[in-house]
Amino acid sequence: MIESVPVFFGLIGLFLLFLGLHVLCIKRVRPGEAGVRSGFGGMQITKDWLFRYPFLHRWNIMDIRVKKLKVSRKGKEALICQDKNRVDIEVSFYLRVRPEYDAIKEVAETVGCEVASDPEFLRNLFEDKFIDALNAVAKQMDCDLLHIQRSQFREMIANEIGQDLGGYQLEDVAISYLE
Repeated sequence: MIESVPVFFGLIGLFLLFLGLHVLCIKRVRPGEAGVRSGFGGMQITKDWLFRYPFLHRWNIMDIRVKKLKVSRKGKEALICQDKNRVDIEVSFYLRVRPEYDAIKEVAETVGCEVASDPEFLRNLFEDKFIDALNAVAKQMDCDLLHIQRSQFREMIANEIGQDLGGYQLEDVAISYLE
C-alpha cells in the first residue's frame, strides 16, 4: 500500500505538469484583433482564444480595426470635372479587414498578418484604386454640383470603389477638403 502512494502522487504531479503546460499554450485575442494559427492541422482563425502548441503551430495577430487612408489631389493632380474645371480635394477613406472568417483567411494568405493594417502598406495597396474612383466620379459631375451635392458625391465614390477589396471593406468616405 505504501509503495503505491509515490506512484499515485507521481501520476498526479505528471497530470498537473501536463495541465500547466497546456494552460500556457492558450493564446488570447484582444478585441479588434484576430488570431491566426497555422501549421499542424491547417489554418485556424479566432477572435477570442485558441490553443497553440510550440513547434507545431505558428501564431500571428491581425489587427482588424478601422484604419484611415487619406488621399489628396491638388494642383496639377487635381480632379477634372465634367465641365472641365479642376477641383482640389482631400478625401479620407476608412478601411478595415472584414471581420468574417473567410475575409480574415484571405487577407492572411495574400498579404500576411504583420502588414494587413500597416498604413503605408494600405496606401500602396489601395491608393491607385481610390484615385481612379475619384477621377471617374468627378468626370460624371459638374464642379458646382460637387460642392452642392457632397453626400451624393461620397456615395458615388463608395459605389465606384465597390465591395471587392480582397478581404477588406470600405467603412466610410469623408471629404475633408473640396475647392
